[in-house]
Amino acid sequence: MKISVCYIVKNEAANLPRSLATVTGFADELIVADTGSEDVSREIAAQAGAKVLDYVWQDDFAAARNFTLDAATGDWIIFLDADEGFLHPAAVRGAVEELDAVRPCLDAVMVEVVEMDADEKHREIGRDRLLRLFRRSPSLRYRGRVHENIARIDGQLRLGFADARLSLYHTGYSSGIIRRKVERNLRLLQKDMAEHGEGPQHYPGLADCYFGLKDYRKALKYAILSLDSPIDTVAARSHSFHTAIESMRQLDWDLAEMLALAERAIAEFPKKPEFYGERGMILCGMGRLKDARVSLQRAAALYEHPEDGGIEAGYYSPRTASVVYARLGELAALAGDTAEAETYFRQALTTDPTNEAARQKYEKFCREGERHEREG
Repeated sequence: MKISVCYIVKNEAANLPRSLATVTGFADELIVADTGSEDVSREIAAQAGAKVLDYVWQDDFAAARNFTLDAATGDWIIFLDADEGFLHPAAVRGAVEELDAVRPCLDAVMVEVVEMDADEKHREIGRDRLLRLFRRSPSLRYRGRVHENIARIDGQLRLGFADARLSLYHTGYSSGIIRRKVERNLRLLQKDMAEHGEGPQHYPGLADCYFGLKDYRKALKYAILSLDSPIDTVAARSHSFHTAIESMRQLDWDLAEMLALAERAIAEFPKKPEFYGERGMILCGMGRLKDARVSLQRAAALYEHPEDGGIEAGYYSPRTASVVYARLGELAALAGDTAEAETYFRQALTTDPTNEAARQKYEKFCREGERHEREG
Protein backbone atom coordinates (compact mmCIF):
# COMPACT_ATOMS: atom_id res chain seq x y z
CA MET A 1 0.00 0.00 0.00
CA LYS A 2 1.31 3.41 -1.02
CA ILE A 3 0.66 6.66 0.89
CA SER A 4 1.00 10.04 -0.79
CA VAL A 5 1.25 13.19 1.34
CA CYS A 6 0.29 16.40 -0.45
CA TYR A 7 0.56 20.13 0.30
CA ILE A 8 -0.11 23.45 -1.36
CA VAL A 9 2.14 26.15 0.07
CA LYS A 10 3.17 29.77 -0.24
CA ASN A 11 5.83 31.30 2.01
CA GLU A 12 5.58 28.51 4.57
CA ALA A 13 9.25 28.23 5.51
CA ALA A 14 8.40 28.82 9.17
CA ASN A 15 5.88 25.96 9.34
CA LEU A 16 6.85 23.43 6.69
CA PRO A 17 9.90 21.79 8.37
CA ARG A 18 7.91 20.83 11.46
CA SER A 19 5.05 19.43 9.39
CA LEU A 20 7.32 17.49 7.02
CA ALA A 21 9.16 15.98 9.99
CA THR A 22 5.91 14.28 11.03
CA VAL A 23 5.28 12.62 7.65
CA THR A 24 8.65 11.69 6.12
CA GLY A 25 8.86 8.53 8.20
CA PHE A 26 5.83 6.90 6.57
CA ALA A 27 5.14 8.77 3.31
CA ASP A 28 5.95 6.88 0.13
CA GLU A 29 5.51 10.04 -1.90
CA LEU A 30 5.58 13.77 -1.12
CA ILE A 31 3.91 16.25 -3.49
CA VAL A 32 4.24 19.98 -2.78
CA ALA A 33 2.58 22.53 -5.06
CA ASP A 34 4.07 25.98 -4.56
CA THR A 35 1.84 28.93 -5.46
CA GLY A 36 4.52 31.61 -5.60
CA SER A 37 6.71 31.48 -2.51
CA GLU A 38 9.28 34.22 -2.04
CA ASP A 39 11.01 32.42 0.85
CA VAL A 40 12.77 29.02 0.87
CA SER A 41 9.61 26.86 1.02
CA ARG A 42 10.44 25.17 -2.29
CA GLU A 43 13.98 24.33 -1.15
CA ILE A 44 12.74 22.94 2.18
CA ALA A 45 10.27 20.68 0.37
CA ALA A 46 12.86 19.49 -2.14
CA GLN A 47 15.37 18.69 0.61
CA ALA A 48 12.70 16.51 2.27
CA GLY A 49 12.40 14.51 -0.94
CA ALA A 50 9.23 16.10 -2.26
CA LYS A 51 8.25 16.47 -5.87
CA VAL A 52 7.83 20.26 -6.08
CA LEU A 53 5.32 21.65 -8.57
CA ASP A 54 4.76 25.25 -9.60
CA TYR A 55 1.14 26.37 -9.63
CA VAL A 56 -0.21 29.74 -10.70
CA TRP A 57 -2.65 30.80 -7.97
CA GLN A 58 -6.22 31.32 -9.23
CA ASP A 59 -7.99 32.40 -6.02
CA ASP A 60 -9.45 28.90 -5.77
CA PHE A 61 -8.27 26.42 -3.13
CA ALA A 62 -10.12 23.47 -4.68
CA ALA A 63 -8.46 24.06 -8.05
CA ALA A 64 -5.02 24.15 -6.41
CA ARG A 65 -5.67 21.00 -4.42
CA ASN A 66 -7.01 19.11 -7.44
CA PHE A 67 -3.93 20.13 -9.43
CA THR A 68 -1.75 18.65 -6.69
CA LEU A 69 -3.95 15.59 -6.41
CA ASP A 70 -3.50 14.86 -10.11
CA ALA A 71 0.22 14.40 -9.53
CA ALA A 72 -0.17 11.87 -6.71
CA THR A 73 0.08 8.12 -7.33
CA GLY A 74 -0.60 6.64 -3.88
CA ASP A 75 -3.47 4.37 -2.86
CA TRP A 76 -4.27 6.78 -0.01
CA ILE A 77 -3.86 10.55 -0.02
CA ILE A 78 -3.07 12.60 3.07
CA PHE A 79 -3.54 16.29 2.26
CA LEU A 80 -2.17 18.64 4.89
CA ASP A 81 -1.66 22.35 5.35
CA ALA A 82 1.86 23.44 6.24
CA ASP A 83 0.70 24.44 9.73
CA GLU A 84 -0.56 20.90 10.43
CA GLY A 85 1.25 17.72 11.39
CA PHE A 86 0.72 14.36 13.03
CA LEU A 87 0.92 14.05 16.78
CA HIS A 88 1.84 10.35 16.58
CA PRO A 89 3.86 9.93 13.36
CA ALA A 90 5.09 6.43 14.14
CA ALA A 91 1.51 5.16 14.34
CA VAL A 92 0.22 6.61 11.06
CA ARG A 93 1.14 3.87 8.59
CA GLY A 94 -0.28 1.11 10.77
CA ALA A 95 -3.51 3.06 11.25
CA VAL A 96 -3.93 3.66 7.50
CA GLU A 97 -3.15 0.04 6.66
CA GLU A 98 -5.75 -1.06 9.20
CA LEU A 99 -8.37 1.25 7.67
CA ASP A 100 -7.55 -0.06 4.23
CA ALA A 101 -7.98 -3.68 5.30
CA VAL A 102 -10.85 -3.43 7.78
CA ARG A 103 -13.00 -0.73 6.15
CA PRO A 104 -12.62 -1.24 2.39
CA CYS A 105 -15.83 0.66 1.59
CA LEU A 106 -14.64 3.97 3.05
CA ASP A 107 -13.84 6.83 0.67
CA ALA A 108 -12.50 9.29 3.18
CA VAL A 109 -11.67 9.68 6.85
CA MET A 110 -12.15 12.51 9.35
CA VAL A 111 -9.32 12.99 11.83
CA GLU A 112 -9.18 14.85 15.12
CA VAL A 113 -7.32 18.15 14.92
CA VAL A 114 -5.96 19.78 18.07
CA GLU A 115 -5.96 23.55 17.58
CA MET A 116 -2.91 25.18 19.19
CA ASP A 117 -2.02 28.85 19.57
CA ALA A 118 1.63 29.16 18.57
CA ASP A 119 1.64 32.71 19.94
CA GLU A 120 0.70 31.45 23.42
CA LYS A 121 3.24 28.65 23.94
CA HIS A 122 1.18 26.23 21.83
CA ARG A 123 -1.70 26.28 24.28
CA GLU A 124 -4.61 24.12 23.16
CA ILE A 125 -7.52 26.35 22.15
CA GLY A 126 -9.97 23.80 20.76
CA ARG A 127 -10.48 20.63 18.81
CA ASP A 128 -11.94 19.97 15.40
CA ARG A 129 -12.60 17.08 13.05
CA LEU A 130 -11.48 17.52 9.47
CA LEU A 131 -11.22 15.43 6.35
CA ARG A 132 -7.52 14.92 5.72
CA LEU A 133 -7.27 11.30 4.51
CA PHE A 134 -8.95 9.71 1.48
CA ARG A 135 -8.49 7.09 -1.21
CA ARG A 136 -7.08 8.20 -4.53
CA SER A 137 -9.93 7.87 -6.99
CA PRO A 138 -11.09 9.80 -10.07
CA SER A 139 -14.48 10.07 -8.34
CA LEU A 140 -13.07 12.05 -5.40
CA ARG A 141 -12.34 15.71 -6.06
CA TYR A 142 -12.12 18.91 -4.07
CA ARG A 143 -14.96 21.42 -4.30
CA GLY A 144 -15.18 24.99 -3.01
CA ARG A 145 -13.13 28.10 -3.74
CA VAL A 146 -12.54 28.43 0.02
CA HIS A 147 -13.33 26.01 2.88
CA GLU A 148 -12.87 23.37 0.20
CA ASN A 149 -13.46 19.71 0.89
CA ILE A 150 -13.45 16.34 -0.81
CA ALA A 151 -16.68 15.27 -2.49
CA ARG A 152 -17.69 12.23 -4.51
CA ILE A 153 -18.73 13.37 -7.98
CA ASP A 154 -20.86 10.30 -8.66
CA GLY A 155 -22.73 9.80 -5.39
CA GLN A 156 -22.62 10.14 -1.63
CA LEU A 157 -19.23 10.32 0.07
CA ARG A 158 -18.63 7.28 2.30
CA LEU A 159 -17.08 8.83 5.35
CA GLY A 160 -15.50 7.42 8.51
CA PHE A 161 -13.63 8.71 11.56
CA ALA A 162 -10.10 7.78 12.59
CA ASP A 163 -8.90 7.05 16.09
CA ALA A 164 -6.27 9.04 18.01
CA ARG A 165 -3.38 7.50 16.06
CA LEU A 166 -4.15 9.88 13.19
CA SER A 167 -4.67 13.01 15.28
CA LEU A 168 -3.13 16.24 14.00
CA TYR A 169 -1.99 19.53 15.47
CA HIS A 170 -2.94 22.81 13.75
CA THR A 171 -1.55 26.27 14.49
CA GLY A 172 -3.41 28.20 11.79
CA TYR A 173 -5.79 29.85 14.25
CA SER A 174 -2.99 31.36 16.33
CA SER A 175 -3.84 34.84 17.56
CA GLY A 176 -1.13 36.56 15.54
CA ILE A 177 -2.35 35.43 12.11
CA ILE A 178 -6.07 34.68 12.34
CA ARG A 179 -7.36 38.07 11.18
CA ARG A 180 -5.26 38.03 8.00
CA LYS A 181 -6.50 34.55 7.15
CA VAL A 182 -10.13 35.48 7.81
CA GLU A 183 -9.89 38.57 5.59
CA ARG A 184 -8.44 36.44 2.77
CA ASN A 185 -11.21 33.85 3.10
CA LEU A 186 -13.92 36.50 3.08
CA ARG A 187 -12.46 38.04 -0.08
CA LEU A 188 -12.51 34.65 -1.83
CA LEU A 189 -16.07 33.95 -0.72
CA GLN A 190 -17.23 37.34 -1.96
CA LYS A 191 -15.51 36.71 -5.28
CA ASP A 192 -17.25 33.36 -5.63
CA MET A 193 -20.62 34.90 -4.76
CA ALA A 194 -20.09 37.64 -7.32
CA GLU A 195 -19.52 34.98 -9.98
CA HIS A 196 -22.18 32.45 -9.00
CA GLY A 197 -24.56 34.20 -6.60
CA GLU A 198 -24.89 33.72 -2.84
CA GLY A 199 -26.05 30.25 -1.83
CA PRO A 200 -26.22 27.87 1.12
CA GLN A 201 -22.74 26.58 0.33
CA HIS A 202 -21.37 29.97 1.38
CA TYR A 203 -23.18 30.30 4.72
CA PRO A 204 -20.78 28.34 6.99
CA GLY A 205 -17.74 30.15 5.62
CA LEU A 206 -19.39 33.55 5.87
CA ALA A 207 -20.38 32.86 9.47
CA ASP A 208 -16.78 31.92 10.29
CA CYS A 209 -15.35 34.99 8.59
CA TYR A 210 -17.69 37.51 10.17
CA PHE A 211 -17.21 35.91 13.58
CA GLY A 212 -13.44 36.18 13.18
CA LEU A 213 -13.85 39.85 12.24
CA LYS A 214 -16.13 40.36 15.28
CA ASP A 215 -19.10 41.34 13.13
CA TYR A 216 -21.33 39.25 15.35
CA ARG A 217 -24.64 40.31 13.82
CA LYS A 218 -23.62 39.02 10.39
CA ALA A 219 -21.98 35.96 11.94
CA LEU A 220 -25.26 35.12 13.69
CA LYS A 221 -27.24 35.66 10.50
CA TYR A 222 -25.14 33.26 8.45
CA ALA A 223 -24.75 30.67 11.21
CA ILE A 224 -28.54 30.43 11.51
CA LEU A 225 -28.92 30.32 7.72
CA SER A 226 -26.39 27.48 7.67
CA LEU A 227 -28.24 25.54 10.37
CA ASP A 228 -31.56 26.00 8.56
CA SER A 229 -30.27 25.12 5.10
CA PRO A 230 -30.42 21.58 3.65
CA ILE A 231 -26.78 21.57 2.57
CA ASP A 232 -24.48 18.92 4.06
CA THR A 233 -21.68 20.80 5.84
CA VAL A 234 -19.64 17.62 6.56
CA ALA A 235 -19.29 17.52 10.32
CA ALA A 236 -19.58 21.29 10.85
CA ARG A 237 -23.12 21.77 12.18
CA SER A 238 -21.95 21.80 15.77
CA HIS A 239 -19.54 24.58 14.84
CA SER A 240 -22.42 26.61 13.39
CA PHE A 241 -24.33 26.19 16.65
CA HIS A 242 -21.31 27.43 18.58
CA THR A 243 -20.87 30.44 16.28
CA ALA A 244 -24.55 31.35 16.62
CA ILE A 245 -24.66 31.02 20.42
CA GLU A 246 -21.40 32.89 20.99
CA SER A 247 -22.51 35.65 18.59
CA MET A 248 -25.72 35.97 20.58
CA ARG A 249 -23.65 36.24 23.76
CA GLN A 250 -21.51 39.02 22.30
CA LEU A 251 -24.65 40.86 21.19
CA ASP A 252 -26.33 40.55 24.62
CA TRP A 253 -29.11 38.60 22.93
CA ASP A 254 -32.34 37.58 24.56
CA LEU A 255 -31.48 34.72 26.94
CA ALA A 256 -34.66 32.81 26.17
CA GLU A 257 -33.71 32.69 22.48
CA MET A 258 -30.18 31.63 23.38
CA LEU A 259 -31.53 28.87 25.58
CA ALA A 260 -33.81 27.64 22.81
CA LEU A 261 -30.84 27.40 20.44
CA ALA A 262 -28.75 25.56 23.04
CA GLU A 263 -31.62 23.11 23.60
CA ARG A 264 -31.82 22.58 19.84
CA ALA A 265 -28.09 21.84 19.75
CA ILE A 266 -28.38 19.36 22.64
CA ALA A 267 -31.25 17.59 20.91
CA GLU A 268 -29.07 17.19 17.83
CA PHE A 269 -25.84 16.38 19.70
CA PRO A 270 -26.82 14.76 23.02
CA LYS A 271 -23.39 13.25 23.62
CA LYS A 272 -21.27 16.36 23.21
CA PRO A 273 -20.35 18.33 26.36
CA GLU A 274 -20.21 21.73 24.62
CA PHE A 275 -23.89 22.47 24.53
CA TYR A 276 -24.62 21.33 28.08
CA GLY A 277 -21.95 23.83 29.05
CA GLU A 278 -23.56 26.53 26.90
CA ARG A 279 -26.98 25.77 28.37
CA GLY A 280 -25.60 25.88 31.90
CA MET A 281 -24.02 29.30 31.39
CA ILE A 282 -27.23 30.66 29.86
CA LEU A 283 -29.28 29.30 32.76
CA CYS A 284 -26.91 31.05 35.18
CA GLY A 285 -27.66 34.30 33.42
CA MET A 286 -31.37 33.62 33.83
CA GLY A 287 -30.96 33.00 37.57
CA ARG A 288 -31.95 29.33 37.25
CA LEU A 289 -28.97 28.17 39.28
CA LYS A 290 -30.13 24.66 40.18
CA ASP A 291 -30.87 23.84 36.54
CA ALA A 292 -27.58 25.44 35.54
CA ARG A 293 -25.68 23.25 37.98
CA VAL A 294 -27.25 20.07 36.59
CA SER A 295 -26.42 21.05 33.00
CA LEU A 296 -22.83 22.00 33.81
CA GLN A 297 -22.34 18.75 35.72
CA ARG A 298 -23.48 16.88 32.61
CA ALA A 299 -20.93 18.80 30.55
CA ALA A 300 -18.19 17.92 33.02
CA ALA A 301 -19.20 14.25 33.06
CA LEU A 302 -19.12 14.00 29.26
CA TYR A 303 -15.70 15.65 29.22
CA GLU A 304 -14.31 13.24 31.81
CA HIS A 305 -15.98 10.18 30.30
CA PRO A 306 -16.58 10.89 26.58
CA GLU A 307 -19.31 9.08 24.72
CA ASP A 308 -19.37 8.58 20.97
CA GLY A 309 -20.27 11.98 19.58
CA GLY A 310 -20.03 10.94 15.92
CA ILE A 311 -17.87 12.70 13.36
CA GLU A 312 -18.97 16.22 14.27
CA ALA A 313 -16.38 18.78 15.29
CA GLY A 314 -16.11 19.79 18.92
CA TYR A 315 -14.71 22.78 20.76
CA TYR A 316 -14.78 21.62 24.39
CA SER A 317 -11.09 22.14 25.15
CA PRO A 318 -9.26 21.98 28.50
CA ARG A 319 -9.76 25.74 28.67
CA THR A 320 -13.53 25.31 28.24
CA ALA A 321 -13.58 22.54 30.83
CA SER A 322 -11.71 24.77 33.28
CA VAL A 323 -14.31 27.53 32.86
CA VAL A 324 -17.12 25.03 33.53
CA TYR A 325 -15.39 23.63 36.63
CA ALA A 326 -14.88 27.14 37.98
CA ARG A 327 -18.54 28.01 37.49
CA LEU A 328 -19.54 24.74 39.20
CA GLY A 329 -17.28 25.77 42.08
CA GLU A 330 -19.12 29.06 42.37
CA LEU A 331 -22.52 27.38 42.25
CA ALA A 332 -21.52 24.81 44.85
CA ALA A 333 -20.23 27.57 47.12
CA LEU A 334 -23.50 29.49 46.77
CA ALA A 335 -25.39 26.34 47.73
CA GLY A 336 -23.21 25.89 50.83
CA ASP A 337 -21.46 22.78 49.49
CA THR A 338 -17.97 23.94 50.39
CA ALA A 339 -16.18 20.60 49.96
CA GLU A 340 -17.64 20.21 46.46
CA ALA A 341 -16.74 23.80 45.63
CA GLU A 342 -13.16 23.18 46.71
CA THR A 343 -12.99 20.10 44.45
CA TYR A 344 -14.33 21.96 41.42
CA PHE A 345 -12.01 24.94 41.84
CA ARG A 346 -9.02 22.59 42.09
CA GLN A 347 -10.21 20.74 38.97
CA ALA A 348 -10.45 24.07 37.13
CA LEU A 349 -6.84 24.94 37.92
CA THR A 350 -5.54 21.43 37.28
CA THR A 351 -7.26 21.28 33.90
CA ASP A 352 -5.94 24.68 32.83
CA PRO A 353 -3.32 26.23 35.15
CA THR A 354 -3.31 29.40 33.01
CA ASN A 355 -6.96 30.22 33.82
CA GLU A 356 -6.39 33.33 35.91
CA ALA A 357 -10.12 34.04 36.27
CA ALA A 358 -10.57 30.62 37.89
CA ARG A 359 -7.58 31.26 40.15
CA GLN A 360 -9.06 34.55 41.32
CA LYS A 361 -12.42 32.89 42.02
CA TYR A 362 -10.69 30.16 44.02
CA GLU A 363 -8.70 32.69 46.02
CA LYS A 364 -11.88 34.63 46.77
CA PHE A 365 -13.56 31.38 47.88
CA CYS A 366 -10.62 30.63 50.20
CA ARG A 367 -10.66 34.15 51.68
CA GLU A 368 -14.37 33.92 52.38
CA GLY A 369 -13.87 30.53 54.00
CA GLU A 370 -11.17 31.92 56.25
CA ARG A 371 -13.39 34.88 57.19
CA HIS A 372 -16.27 32.58 58.12
CA GLU A 373 -13.93 30.53 60.29
CA ARG A 374 -12.75 33.66 62.14
CA GLU A 375 -16.29 34.91 62.61
CA GLY A 376 -17.50 31.49 63.69
